[in-house]
Amino acid sequence: MTVTVKLAAFDEVSAPALPAEPLGPGSILWYAAGDLRIFLVAVRALMFQVAYPMVGAGVGEHSVYKTDPYGRLWRTSQSVTRQVYGGVASAEEGQRLIRMHADIKGTDDQGRRYHALNPEAYLWVHATMYETYLLFLRDFGPGLTEAQEQQLFEEWQRMGLLIGVKESVLPRTQDEFWSMWARVEDTLENNYVVQDLLHTAPRKPPYTPLPQAFLDWLARPLLRRQREVIAVTVSPELRGRFGLPTPTARTERRVRAMMRRSRLVGNHLPDFVRLAVLAQLTMRKTRNDPRTRPAATRYP
Repeated sequence: MTVTVKLAAFDEVSAPALPAEPLGPGSILWYAAGDLRIFLVAVRALMFQVAYPMVGAGVGEHSVYKTDPYGRLWRTSQSVTRQVYGGVASAEEGQRLIRMHADIKGTDDQGRRYHALNPEAYLWVHATMYETYLLFLRDFGPGLTEAQEQQLFEEWQRMGLLIGVKESVLPRTQDEFWSMWARVEDTLENNYVVQDLLHTAPRKPPYTPLPQAFLDWLARPLLRRQREVIAVTVSPELRGRFGLPTPTARTERRVRAMMRRSRLVGNHLPDFVRLAVLAQLTMRKTRNDPRTRPAATRYP
């Protein structure tokens, strides 16, 4: 499955051998990853990640998500942006991630050993990104044809190889992916990190004069909307496991209306409005790199 490629738009330009070809302009992930609407499903993606026992233990014991939530969000945004939009530098970001996670290990409160670089755990975090982008594009974005769905899967595979997911565990087909997803979903656990994501507003930014109680009040409806999106888009079994109520007909209508508004408005916005500034700046730099190759067909 892996092909080591030498990227060059011109004969005189050389690039290091990479495990896969980086993503380029016109790719589906270039459309999706920097779209500001992705925040509508961001908590859902994080919930899937930290519900994996090894990931939840590592985040709970090593992450600064509670003490420095905004710094953590910024660093995560930078990393995902480099992975998707960084061109040949995306593999460097993968190497940085591996170095950063090398010492994240220990024993959880049930006596189970964990390591952030466990191949299956590392794959699972990457797998949640494919499932999230798929949901976002189908329900909140322009939609996907069958061919585009396959293209998205192949782009996700390439991105996985670039950031260090082991080829031996990377699903080769969409059927393999969904078999893996169903198997892992059965093992997901409700832990305090999951509940923090679902119910707790982040700590106020440093030097903010507003009291925490006021920010908690502002965050309450936003968290409620995130929980509603999750409740409508996950299985009843998983919903019950995480303590989320069965959505009422009114909740269903509200979430479906949110999806519809996202499509009607967001799909027609120009990129300079639709995309995060960090994504736009990184895209510009990568486009100017002569080693960058555009996708064969432009999405959407």
